[in-house]
Amino acid sequence: MVGISWTLFPGGEPGLSGGQLFRRGSEWGLENKSKLRNGQNHRIHKRNLFETSQRDFTLKAPVPVNYLAGMNVSIGCDHAGPALKAKIAAFLETRGIAPINRGTDTEDRVDYPDHAHAVAEDVSSGAATRGILICGSANGVAMAANKHAGIRAAIAWNRELAALARSHNDANILCLPARFITEDEALASVAAFLDTSFEGGRHTERVAKIAWTACLWMLGVSLTFGQSQLEAERVRGWAATVTPAELETHLSVFASDAFEGRETGTPGAEKASEFVRDAFAEAGLVPAVNGSWFQEVPMRTERLVSASFRISGTAYAYPEDVVFPPSTEWEECPETDLVFAGFGLVEGKRNDFGSEPLRGRIAVVFGGSPDGKGEDRTMEKRKWAEAAGARALVVIPENYGALRGRFKAWGDRPATRLVRDWPVDAEPGSALPVFYVSERVAEAWFGDVAALRKACKKRTKAVALAGTWSHRIVRETVEFTGRNVVGLLPGSENPLSKECVVLTAHYDHIGIVDGQINNGADDDGSGTVTLLELAEACATAAREGFAPRRSMLFMAVVGEEKGLLGSEWYSEHPVWPMDFTVANLNIDMIGRTDAAHPDNERYVYLIGSDRLSSELHAVSETVNARFTRLALDYTFNAEDDPNRFYYRSDHYNFARKGVPVIFYFSGVHEDYHKPGDDAGKIRYGKMAEIGQLVFHTAWQLANQDRRIKVDRTPAPE
Repeated sequence: MVGISWTLFPGGEPGLSGGQLFRRGSEWGLENKSKLRNGQNHRIHKRNLFETSQRDFTLKAPVPVNYLAGMNVSIGCDHAGPALKAKIAAFLETRGIAPINRGTDTEDRVDYPDHAHAVAEDVSSGAATRGILICGSANGVAMAANKHAGIRAAIAWNRELAALARSHNDANILCLPARFITEDEALASVAAFLDTSFEGGRHTERVAKIAWTACLWMLGVSLTFGQSQLEAERVRGWAATVTPAELETHLSVFASDAFEGRETGTPGAEKASEFVRDAFAEAGLVPAVNGSWFQEVPMRTERLVSASFRISGTAYAYPEDVVFPPSTEWEECPETDLVFAGFGLVEGKRNDFGSEPLRGRIAVVFGGSPDGKGEDRTMEKRKWAEAAGARALVVIPENYGALRGRFKAWGDRPATRLVRDWPVDAEPGSALPVFYVSERVAEAWFGDVAALRKACKKRTKAVALAGTWSHRIVRETVEFTGRNVVGLLPGSENPLSKECVVLTAHYDHIGIVDGQINNGADDDGSGTVTLLELAEACATAAREGFAPRRSMLFMAVVGEEKGLLGSEWYSEHPVWPMDFTVANLNIDMIGRTDAAHPDNERYVYLIGSDRLSSELHAVSETVNARFTRLALDYTFNAEDDPNRFYYRSDHYNFARKGVPVIFYFSGVHEDYHKPGDDAGKIRYGKMAEIGQLVFHTAWQLANQDRRIKVDRTPAPE
């Protein structure tokens, strides 16, 4: 997984050493690798299909999901409930919740299903977090609401039942019988419904079983989770070929010193791409790129030589007084006027840039937020500054000293980027150059910087600064070609074979840092070798006469650690049209545990599964409950996740094109981006189970009758 853009991770333990890499035809291995388990030579080889029995696991409770910062409640009723609905709506408003009113508001006779369907659709689509329905007995509205995918409507006539509906059944719609409940009890029931959390644990599997047949009925899928003639046990057998032993055999070679850390643009990365190509070919895939296994990705590496700045008549040096990201693409800036715009915010009634266009001037803003929470809102400020007409953004951070060290270390390493024009659909502001300046520069402009920062907590008006800004940045540039490795398993049934499920993992890592090899066993050797096993499992099914109905594309991606470059190039030059891409399942770092799960291997973080498609989320939940029973942890799926993991691996370049995604992830550990990320620390049983979950999800998506719908709009970045 790509790191946060400005963070560096110093070296730790040395990587696994020794071993002469050999290759005979499509066979790869290490000779005399003494540190491998049992001291054996390891070779990659084709195995025979075999089945393993499924362990009887107890389902662990997932970590509660925080999908929304606030709560939206949709409320509706028939002619028996307008008075009670009005009371409940007023009660919700006292709690800061603005209800979505789905009627009716009079006692004229209406058909209750109309209002029940409206509320259920709000909850199912994500427009509302929860729903409340009212009719005479509550039976009719509950029946209607429960016809919708993902809805769990429960009837309650007292606060105890309402609380149980949440804690045991994860109910998302409360149905109240207007003729059998008092106003006070109804309000208490609503409060219990809103305030009670789902307990998970033993209830998780039970709730999943409720959803299972309903989900499959809605999607038009047979109960075998595959083509109608396949039995569930046959599918289990293919999934079971993703084994700990095979994963370890692959990874012991792939994450060895022989690949020199697999940094994009190095011989080690090229060797890694050949390793993946050979494994794809042996599995039985076919080349997907006009007869080739490789999609060429034009790149360039740049090394900073010098940077000089002249600001308001004074010369300043890099990095003592000015730093900038390596991605900055403005090498020569002539003298340009400056405009100060407070905190650079545009929200609500506040517009720090004012109504007058900046017309190519450089905007100067304070970093962070007026409330002092320390949030990094630079991306938003770039977007607003670009919209106001700024040519660049200059940020005055609260702690330049801390920032300088990180940026210098970052700038000292060569930066890699794509050779191409900036994408036409790039995020607004993402191409706007940004610079950070020291307190010395800010004091030359303003004198008492702390006082001005305090004064700018309220709305400010953009004002011109005295003097101008100019700079010159000199870099050395080397162009080269990276390679995405792409294999195809063709679909068997027209017209479904024109659609495709894409599985990805990135094969690159960070290479040699300070003389130490970073082998990246978890990041993302774990995802890459799992991808190889998934390719073989799916191809095995095809060889046995059960090819998937839809096509399946397996892609090992280059340049992820350099900023998701390989997947970005693919998204602009797709091998399979994006309009016919059903979903992307992306695997990145699934071989270790994190601090939140030190004693539990049987979990996986899922990120993005519900961002674009509620049906993809339902499929994922259902196949897990049916087959693998892992604890699905949605902690990092929250829109306000400060780690921003949703934006930090290759699935994001599919999501920004409107393709539903799931990112499978086990969390960050103490060896992240350090030499200690070695094959000997990987938990191969954990990897295998997650790989089997990915298999079942992909197989379901490739074989169900109807393609999943894109029915949600993600929050802006």
